[in-house]
Amino acid sequence: MQLYFILSLIAAIIVVIFAVTNAAAVPVRFFFAKYELSLALIIFISTALGAIIAAMLGFVKHFKLKKQIKKLTTENQTLILENTKLQEIAQSSILSQSTEPSPEEKTK
Repeated sequence: MQLYFILSLIAAIIVVIFAVTNAAAVPVRFFFAKYELSLALIIFISTALGAIIAAMLGFVKHFKLKKQIKKLTTENQTLILENTKLQEIAQSSILSQSTEPSPEEKTK
């Protein structure tokens, strides 16, 4: 976790240095509009939008995994209860067989 934070911080510093060294005004066309903006501002906006999109995709994956974990946990609890019931049935079956006389004893 700390490694990802450090790598993200290094990448952010590199982007800032790159943006500051390229601060000239450039023409930008967006659909039918034309603007003169600083290249540094364009770099910051593009980086921020990329980070927001990546975060949204990460949240979607996180929520899908959380939902799957909840489903599997519920299924696991159901299977544990079923296993316990089957073990009780098997135990009572074994006990009832041991208390009943064997077929050989019944014929005597």
